Amino acid sequence: MTLLDDLERHLMLTQAELAKLREENARLKQQLAEARRSTPPEVEASDAQQSSFEFVEPNEQAKPEREPTGASPVDTPSLEETKPEPPSPHALLAQWYKRYPKAFFKGHTQPLKVGIHHDLAEREPWSGKLIRRALANYVNLPRYIKSVREGATRIDLEGNEVGVVDAEAARHAAEKRAQKTPATRDERSPSAREDKSRAKASKPKKKASIEARKKVEKTPPDVEAPQKQLSLEDKLLGLQQKFQGR
Repeated sequence: MTLLDDLERHLMLTQAELAKLREENARLKQQLAEARRSTPPEVEASDAQQSSFEFVEPNEQAKPEREPTGASPVDTPSLEETKPEPPSPHALLAQWYKRYPKAFFKGHTQPLKVGIHHDLAEREPWSGKLIRRALANYVNLPRYIKSVREGATRIDLEGNEVGVVDAEAARHAAEKRAQKTPATRDERSPSAREDKSRAKASKPKKKASIEARKKVEKTPPDVEAPQKQLSLEDKLLGLQQKFQGR
């Protein structure tokens, strides 16, 4: 019963406050209607425009008002459409050669700072993936791998010294250099090794045939043997033997 009495009392107080608010609302509406009667239409329109301008989003405030024309409205490009097209990793690296000439070199190369991709991400408008791919194209160049020696000075984007190459990084670069070293011809193709062995095996045969021909040429003719008239067939046979020996 006490709880019910409290709830009824609270309800009566709430109803009384609601009635006061309604009276206050009615009074304000009446004052507003009287003010509208005494205010010129031009001032009222400007006030309404100002109040509506203050509550729009910041991006909407920057949009210029469109002049009413009879033509159909042209769609304005969105932010995604106006965003520049990201370059390829090679094109981005070519830009870095010009933008950071004290860090990226086309000739003599110097090791870069550890974690330099974070510095590039702060300055470049592109994604981290694109930055890492462009950086990988640079650090995998043979001249860069060759420059990563233990104790070599590392540099940042401004060319300032920021540490040296440690033993682990130098060992990793040495392994990469070994992988990029071109193999010899015999190591590259097994068929080349077979051709080479065949050529070596055929050399003694050629040498033996040359020596046999030299012995034949050096043999003196039999002076005492009587010279007889050779027939045409004998001459042809001799020529065939001569050419076959050669």
